[in-house]
Parts: sequence; C-alpha cells; structure tokens
Amino acid sequence: MEFTASPKPQLSSRANAFSIAALMSSGKPNKDKEAEENTIRPLEQFVEKSSCNPQPLADLSTLDAHGDFSGSAPAVCTEPLIPTNPGLPSEEMAKISCSLETKELWDKFHELGTEMIITKSGRRMFPTIRVSFSGVDQDSKYIVLMDIVPVDNKRYRYAYHRSSWLVAGKADPPLPARLYVHPDSPFTGEQLKKQMVSFEKVKLTNNELDQHGHIILNSMHKYQPRVHIIKKKDHTASLLNLKSEEFRTFVFVETVFTAVTAYQNQLITKLKIDSNPFAKGFRDSSRLTDMERYRGFWVLHGGGQICVTVHHFHLHVLCLFSL
Repeated sequence: MEFTASPKPQLSSRANAFSIAALMSSGKPNKDKEAEENTIRPLEQFVEKSSCNPQPLADLSTLDAHGDFSGSAPAVCTEPLIPTNPGLPSEEMAKISCSLETKELWDKFHELGTEMIITKSGRRMFPTIRVSFSGVDQDSKYIVLMDIVPVDNKRYRYAYHRSSWLVAGKADPPLPARLYVHPDSPFTGEQLKKQMVSFEKVKLTNNELDQHGHIILNSMHKYQPRVHIIKKKDHTASLLNLKSEEFRTFVFVETVFTAVTAYQNQLITKLKIDSNPFAKGFRDSSRLTDMERYRGFWVLHGGGQICVTVHHFHLHVLCLFSL
C-alpha cells in the first residue's frame, strides 16, 4: 500500500501573517532600517563627536555634500575640544585679528545679563555671533569654527525680587563637547578679508541625545562662545590634533550668556523683541499698547515662540520665530 504526501495546505493572506514562519521573521531586526534611523543628519556641517586623546579631531573628507559626518564616532568627550589655554601662536597666526560685529547690541544685552533659550529641538542664538577677520594671508585657506564652553563650575538661579542671578549650587555634570565648523569652510584669506563670518545657523539644545549636531548645554549655567580660525595645510584635508595645528582662539566677554528654557529677566525679553528683526509683530505700536506688550511678556510660550494678547476684545496670536 502506497502512501502519498498530502499537498501542503494553502493559507489565506490573513492566516499566513500569523504563521510561525511569519512571526519568526518579524522578530529579526531590519538592519537597513536601523541603519537609516541611526544615521545622523546634521543641519549644518559639524564636527560631531571627538575623543579626548590626541587623535584626529575630524576628517573633512568624510563629510558628504550634505554635511553629514560619515566616519565612525569615537568616545564622547566632555572637555573642550580646543584648549582653553592655547600656547603662543606662530608669527603668521599672531598677525590675525578678529572683531565682533554688532558689538553695541551685545553690550546692551551684557549689561542686563544675556540669556539664550535652549530647547529639545534646538534654538538659534540672538544676538548672532558675527565676526570679521583681518591680517590673514590672502593666498592661504582657513577653517573657522565655534564652540561654547562653561564659564565656571556653578549653577545659577534668577532672584526675581532682586532682579539678579544668584549662585544656586555646583554645576551639573558636563555634557558632550561639540565644535561647530562653519559650513562655508575652508575660506580663502581673500574671502575673509572681504566678508563677515556669521554663525546664524548655530542651534542650542538641552537634549543630551541630540542627533542633529546642535550644541548641547545645561540650563541655568553660564557659557562663553569662542571663535577659532585654523590654517588649513595644503597636504591634508583634515583637522588633525589641534595641539599641532596653527590656530587662534578669540573670546569676546560681552557674548557670555546664561542658558535658560524660558526668559527670566523681563528686560531681556523686551530688548530681544525690540532688537530682533523677526519680532516685528511685537513692535507694531498701532496694534499693541505698552500695557498689552508687557501683558504679552507673561504669556510668552517657549521663550518667545508664541505671544497671545487681547486688543479691543479681539484675540491676537503673534508668532515670533527666534527670540
């Protein structure tokens, strides 16, 4: 007596979805999808992470056309990637000088105690760091960078009854140190002599897991922005160990600021509204009285993103892009 194998039953599409084979295959990670999700897509050309060892800081040749850093990221470093006390510059680099543009505006903020909003998604700085260089060699190429370092190891709080900042304790643990490479780098010396270098695309965040290349800061801590210029060597396309590179660091004390998630000083809020070109709606005296403008300060959402005021029994929603 012969036995013939019964044909394999055909499952419906719904039954096949819940079959053992389908369930086992669904448990396997999709490597291509994971790789796509884990890919860092910074908004600007950025040196993402760096080791504290004397290893290459970042290789510009690994940055693709969109500014993505495709190299493998080394261990995260919380120390400044550029020395805080650099040695004496070479004779050629010593000739380079750097000037802060809109210094008068920075001075006004500095007198009140500048505050910068930080958010999870990243917020641009206002005022913006804009600098101009002189004394550069027009035939050489230069890389211009910016970083932001803590002023001290303290955490602060704002005392409203005294309208001043007070020390609240020891600083929070340091966050990953990052460098922002200006997306137009490298510049020729001739370009730097003719044009201003603006860091308007720098964004500040308090998201420690940020994947977009923003500078990570702790709220209620004081910070100092620094501008660096590095002479690009002809025989290399990378930023090697900065201890062996020719570079200058420029610090402007009037740019010191306190990172906050919401403005603490009302005078800072008012000055930002009066000075920021994107805040035209707040300055329109035909629509807002002084009382309504101050009333709007108390309902600033997210450090100045949305302000709601009442004017002649009508509700006005004024959008402010960057305060």
